[in-house]
Amino acid sequence: MKKSPYALAAVAAVAVLSAPPAVAAAGPARMPLDITARQCIQGGGIIIISANGTGADGYVKFCQGGTHDGETIV
Repeated sequence: MKKSPYALAAVAAVAVLSAPPAVAAAGPARMPLDITARQCIQGGGIIIISANGTGADGYVKFCQGGTHDGETIV
């Protein structure tokens, strides 16, 4: 039995429209916070020091990995 191309398109549209959004699975959005080095390590991350200029303010520290991934270290 040959199916109409419109029937196949309708089935595909229902499958796509009834799927839950991918964002819902990720959980609520968090604002980035400034954390301490101790909080980074306790959360399972590592401290990354990145040079972005010269002088005393020529670097930035941030946490990579763990629960504080991407947050700035003060």
